[in-house]
Amino acid sequence: MQNQMKKAVATVCMGAAVLTLTPAVSMAETAVEPFNYQSQNTASPYMLYIQKATSVLTVSGTTATVDCSTMGSLGKASKAKIVAELQYKNGSSWTTVKTWTDTQNSYRASVYEDYSVTKGKTYRVKATATVWEGSQSETQYVYSSEKTV
Repeated sequence: MQNQMKKAVATVCMGAAVLTLTPAVSMAETAVEPFNYQSQNTASPYMLYIQKATSVLTVSGTTATVDCSTMGSLGKASKAKIVAELQYKNGSSWTTVKTWTDTQNSYRASVYEDYSVTKGKTYRVKATATVWEGSQSETQYVYSSEKTV
């Protein structure tokens, strides 16, 4: 009798565990990867024409590498433009030291450039991304993280 009771309790526990875990497994299989809303890496989810806009600054020694791009919808975007401004902190404001621009009659544009920077200063990149679909366009400003040399 005690053996039967143990088997019954074990069966009920296993059944409860299976029922409890089944929705979690099912949800895990259909889960959507979360969207990263940080403005330094991607365009706002409210953009109509801009699918992606990035602004990345890396520094190695006294060499800053600026990597900015924008992308519209393939087959819909008629023109893309990215303006990358390397800026340094000047008190409480930012001063632009170098600007690069790429404009393409395509769905994407990008800038990848190196620039010599000064030790002791804090830098960032401001990217201005614009994408056109015919005569309609929109612009997004994206900032990199700040780096002190």
